[in-house]
Amino acid sequence: DNSKQCYANTGNTVCKCTEKVWFPINAILADKLKTDDEVNVLLITNTDKDNSLINVQKFKDELNKISETINAKISYEIIESTFEETKDVHEKRVRDMISKIENDSDIYADITFGQKPLPMLLMCVLTFAEKFCNADIKKVIYGKVEFVKHSDGEDYPENPAIYDVTSLYYLNNLVGAMEAPSCSEAQKALDAF
Repeated sequence: DNSKQCYANTGNTVCKCTEKVWFPINAILADKLKTDDEVNVLLITNTDKDNSLINVQKFKDELNKISETINAKISYEIIESTFEETKDVHEKRVRDMISKIENDSDIYADITFGQKPLPMLLMCVLTFAEKFCNADIKKVIYGKVEFVKHSDGEDYPENPAIYDVTSLYYLNNLVGAMEAPSCSEAQKALDAF
């Protein structure tokens, strides 16, 4: 499949997985999973998009195949919502995600696909998980490809890269926790950090 990509040694994160994958997080998990790890995968889907169920199955098949040699214990939970960006839908997504967080868990998140507001919602969920559930936010990643036009006139995904954007999560928390008497003093404190 032309959509699958090999993310090994790309971007700004260590990824040794040389298998081609549809979902960048699976390349990261291929490197991180160990025998008998208990993994709970939360998949956010759109109830009104036909390809959501197809993509859920692709994800499961891909991660299950990766895990065959590792023998991790993987379970899947689907969080469904409509493809709308209203306050009610955002609140439901956040509540649904938070309700699935287990205490003392390591969290890996992928913001490659989905609606534009999802990374913002995820920041809230990750902060909640770290602050109240003693979660360890291991990685927030983003997989990138460039669509290159070939001689047949079609665009093909090429030049894949995985970017570790976890620092954005920690930067957001830092700014939220900062105190300063003025904007300029806050900027100086942020620059010092």
